[in-house]
Amino acid sequence: MGIFKKFERQFGKPQGLLGRIAGKLMELKGTEKIEWTISLLDIQKDDKVLEIGYGPGVAIELLSKLTPNGYIVGIDHSDLMFKQAQKRNLAAIKEGRVDLRLGDVANLPLFDIAFDKVLSINTIFFWENPVEILKHIHRIMKPGGVIALTIQPFNETDEKAKEYGHQMMNYLENAGFTNVRMEIKSMKPVASVCVLGMK
Repeated sequence: MGIFKKFERQFGKPQGLLGRIAGKLMELKGTEKIEWTISLLDIQKDDKVLEIGYGPGVAIELLSKLTPNGYIVGIDHSDLMFKQAQKRNLAAIKEGRVDLRLGDVANLPLFDIAFDKVLSINTIFFWENPVEILKHIHRIMKPGGVIALTIQPFNETDEKAKEYGHQMMNYLENAGFTNVRMEIKSMKPVASVCVLGMK
């Protein structure tokens, strides 16, 4: 496997030196699409929010500032990202407002709370059974809750990004979400697409 392919895989489960580089790139290059995704979710001060694949914890940090009376849960299967995100969000974790977990989206636990909002950025590429995973997410959300799935494909075109968006819309509809819609943000080097659905 070539070095570029190895590096691309690091965005699925960052580890080692290449993983640290991938994490830094997520932090430096990913903030714009993170802020955009969060803006589409209309976060309220007391929202309970789940992020799947929190990476270095940038979205978790932004969400915790928007939800002083809320609760943020994150799950990621990279030990390296878990450590980075913990360090970034240490104060909010100590206050009990942020709960970061190490785990796999395919084995999401049944939480003792229901979520108002769920988001995942650039992770659905790596889910083996997206509809089944989304059905489980649907079960752990509040009625009226909103999910946002954002992607900015690697090495693709804007047109391909839209195709992925339509595919994600189908996933959400098949998992039982309603009012499914797609938003597109023009970015470099390729557009970001966010698909939203409601329970």
